[in-house]
Amino acid sequence: MKASAADSAIDIAYWYLDRADEEKLFLDEEKLQPLLYLSQVYFARMYNGEVLMPTVFICDENGFYEPNIKKILTLGRPFMPRAKFEKKVEKFLEEIWDKYGHSAKSLLEKEVKDSLIYREEYKKNSKILIENKTIVEILNKNSKIFGSEGEKNSTKVLLSQNGPVVVSRWHPRKLSAGSANIKEK
Repeated sequence: MKASAADSAIDIAYWYLDRADEEKLFLDEEKLQPLLYLSQVYFARMYNGEVLMPTVFICDENGFYEPNIKKILTLGRPFMPRAKFEKKVEKFLEEIWDKYGHSAKSLLEKEVKDSLIYREEYKKNSKILIENKTIVEILNKNSKIFGSEGEKNSTKVLLSQNGPVVVSRWHPRKLSAGSANIKEK
């Protein structure tokens, strides 16, 4: 497996915290955690299983959280300079921020809990350790990240240059025999 795009989850968390500060928004730990999880999942999906940050997530009744970030932020945000990332990572983080940065905590929580990974891994009244390998395996096994399993049309969410998009199977329109201009030989 390749090395992660970022050196640590702390670097990604601080990127989001700094980005919120730039926009004069308050980003608390309860909103930061889903951003980290969604970033990891979308990055793995967009870049064929590559890992954004070397980390594990804990799955519980509230969704997913990164335990080291949770511990670090219990006493407030310590000072750390912003990490430098490759352009691809910087652009990716901007896309995730544009999509989710201004969303309410409840919307982010719903997005996480509706994910196939959460539904497959969460066990009532327990905390489950989810490694990057598990996330990638579930993404590879299933053609979609979000949505209900009972849906007929399999859709998946990918990131384009304009942000996340829902991708579905192409169904060409049917032409009637009278409307087609087909020449027979």
